[in-house]
Amino acid sequence: MSDHSPPTTTDDSTTGALRIDAPAQSRVDERIDLRIRGAAPGESVTLAATTTDADGHEWRSTATFEADAEGVVDLTEHAPTDGSYGGVAPMGWCWSMSAGDDARVTSLMDPTPLTIELAATTDDDDRAERTITRTVVPEGVSRTEVDRPDLRGTVFEPSGAGPHPGVLVLHGSNGRPSLFDAALLAANGFAAFAVHYAGDDAPVGDGIERVPLPYFDRAASWFTDRERVADGDLGVLGHSWGALAALLLGARRGWAGAVVSYNGSGVVWDTPSGAPAWVDADGDPLDAVSGQGKQTLCDGQLDDADAETVAAATIQVERTDAPVLLISGGEDPVWPARRLSEIAADRLREAGGDVEHLTYDDAGHFVTPPSLPKDDPMFGGTARGIAAADADAWPRALACLRRGLQAATGERGEGVE
Repeated sequence: MSDHSPPTTTDDSTTGALRIDAPAQSRVDERIDLRIRGAAPGESVTLAATTTDADGHEWRSTATFEADAEGVVDLTEHAPTDGSYGGVAPMGWCWSMSAGDDARVTSLMDPTPLTIELAATTDDDDRAERTITRTVVPEGVSRTEVDRPDLRGTVFEPSGAGPHPGVLVLHGSNGRPSLFDAALLAANGFAAFAVHYAGDDAPVGDGIERVPLPYFDRAASWFTDRERVADGDLGVLGHSWGALAALLLGARRGWAGAVVSYNGSGVVWDTPSGAPAWVDADGDPLDAVSGQGKQTLCDGQLDDADAETVAAATIQVERTDAPVLLISGGEDPVWPARRLSEIAADRLREAGGDVEHLTYDDAGHFVTPPSLPKDDPMFGGTARGIAAADADAWPRALACLRRGLQAATGERGEGVE
């Protein structure tokens, strides 16, 4: 992932000398170093950013700055005097966007390009406008829909013949395939399969009950048979419920060559209905701690379970013969991901496993690849804290996958940045 903005251009409308320096197009996981030029020294300049999500909600941020002695506002160096965020934050205009309590940030996690309108105004009514496009699927990345009776999902593959190291991407309990993550993995040189394993039209059922782990074996086998996907081990990246599945697969499947768990759990839980969540090849449910009647889980439920139940439900992650990256937030309202991830990290450390646990005090349940608006009270944490976690964790997730899958291609893999 690049640390620098793509080439900057200033093609949009202006009145007076004011202009916005920002790339017309950039990938969503690239930082933009945005500057406003042409103001009078010391003049007040307000920057507004707006975009619209898939559900029609408008997301908006504003920030007012004082131009420096050269009439420039540089968001990499200047803090706003007022607005949606405080302090120096190059991407603050993005992560501080808000759309009200009814909007969900998940509606912005789509592989289609995201159009953002920027407008800068001064007290003298000088105005500059700039339209930028944030892409998820760059040119050359292909998309293939998988719609078989026994397997569903979406494959993204980089340009070039490959073979490209492969990653299975596992969604959370909402049942929505993680197309955003899979597309960005392909943008970074991986072949990625966003597996649809639960939810509407999923082959194994509408909910998260009795999901068979062999379904992922089927996905892995079908995926590695593709001509442009490297033979051998696959990475597994999951969020929330899918991160729990990723840890299970790492412990129980030899084909898992790297595991990335975003806000996952080292302990197996059953479902709010009390039905088992996971079954293995024999059809028997995996041991689990009860989450019956709860849409969110807490430390108390783990503490109230008897020690024998917790021990049986704890994933034997020490059996994972691959690097494991655990990512968690300290303000997660969905379940105690920091504690649940540390349970897995402790077991791996004691066994001499290859593990790293990244945990962020001010992040919640929605740590994702950058850079998206993050003002959503449902998922906990602060917008600034989650955005910082996103930016720190994503390149480390890519590094974990690259390191674990080197053997799959004999080298870093064609196209892997």
